[in-house]
Amino acid sequence: MAIGDRIKELRSRKGQSLQQVADAIGASKAHIWELESNRSKNPSLELLRKLADHFSTSISYLIENQEGESEPAQSFYRRNSDRLNTLEDDQFDVLEQLLDMITKNKDDS
Repeated sequence: MAIGDRIKELRSRKGQSLQQVADAIGASKAHIWELESNRSKNPSLELLRKLADHFSTSISYLIENQEGESEPAQSFYRRNSDRLNTLEDDQFDVLEQLLDMITKNKDDS
């Protein structure tokens, strides 16, 4: 998937307009549109960092060409990052216990 397609997908998932993303990262709406339409294919590292931070993802996700083995976990995090960031420490403990139970059951199979 091209970088522009990834940015557009992340923006759509977050329910934001081009202008909202541009304002959040300090870029022009036209520049974000050029990236999304794959007309601009070589964004600066600083712009990539701002986009990754804004969408709670990594620069490597934005620029990678092939989906890796950890893609489902990264996708889960991207979909749920806003909610995960609001959890308290005790809620993270519960989430980790659930993951331990799920992976233990998988390992026992």
